Amino acid sequence: MRRGFGAFCSTVAPVTALVALLAAATACEPLLDTRAIRLPVLLPEPAPPSAQWIVDLVSGLNAPPQCPEPTLPTMAVLDTDGRSRAIAFWPVDESDVCYAVINDRGQTPTTIWFSPVEDLVTRTPMPTDTTAGVDSYAFTAYRGRVDDIEVSGDPDRLVSPVRHLTVDLGLGDLATFAAYHYRIPPTGRPLSFSLCTPTGPCRDAH
Repeated sequence: MRRGFGAFCSTVAPVTALVALLAAATACEPLLDTRAIRLPVLLPEPAPPSAQWIVDLVSGLNAPPQCPEPTLPTMAVLDTDGRSRAIAFWPVDESDVCYAVINDRGQTPTTIWFSPVEDLVTRTPMPTDTTAGVDSYAFTAYRGRVDDIEVSGDPDRLVSPVRHLTVDLGLGDLATFAAYHYRIPPTGRPLSFSLCTPTGPCRDAH
């Protein structure tokens, strides 16, 4: 028996002479065990050729062992200046995702993270670099298709608006991944950020 398959066997009792002839043999049909198979997640907007520098940079770094090396077809870029900063993600499977944050290429470390999608949905997004006065990205996710996500509060600290992309993780299970780029306030200064959508309550964003 091949891996990932079980067998369903049944013997049909004779009812008529014709049925008896057909039911004389035991029928066994393979059934697909979907739990043993992980289908690739197809991105609606894979990374363009101009993002090859992100793929090359990330592929040359130590990453969490759960993260496969990204490629242009498997990676999505949410935001970049095309030279020294970017945030990109690539789904591992229907449940987990990896993402890379490049705040200042060549000067600050590139951080690669692994996270279950559900953790991103439920926890408050935090910057990947908490150093006071620096720019950093925060990465989060929503269940379903979510459009028009905005950050409210402290607009002078926001470097770029929310960028987001909805992905089908499999069998119509949609998740919207989002990131925003902001400047960490000086030590001791509070920061008030909320993520708001046209429907549903706002979420704490810092």
